[in-house]
Amino acid sequence: MEEWICGNLLEERAAAAALAEPRLLRNPENIRRVLAMLDQITEGLKNEENRKSEEFRVLCKALGYCWSVAVVADPHSGKKLMEKWLASQDRDVRWVMRENLKKNRLRKLDPAWVEKWD
Repeated sequence: MEEWICGNLLEERAAAAALAEPRLLRNPENIRRVLAMLDQITEGLKNEENRKSEEFRVLCKALGYCWSVAVVADPHSGKKLMEKWLASQDRDVRWVMRENLKKNRLRKLDPAWVEKWD
């Protein structure tokens, strides 16, 4: 997946979806690496020039659920990273993070935190 997250938008989308598999997120080292890769993919959104493309839309949509899966696996580290992105000036990045806040898995994990950032 580390190669795919450096690829085109559809490769990044495929990597994000594959990484957001709960069975992969049982080992602390895997969780750390998944959060780092999601962070890198999200960072790339800020530099994307063609934001109206279908590929960009599909990637954002995937990231709109992937983060919540990883955050549930490691709430302490995951919420810190999400908070960084929720405070971003980039509207697409904020949209991705707000979509994750809508997920029941996060609402069950920490309702007060979701409410604070929603």
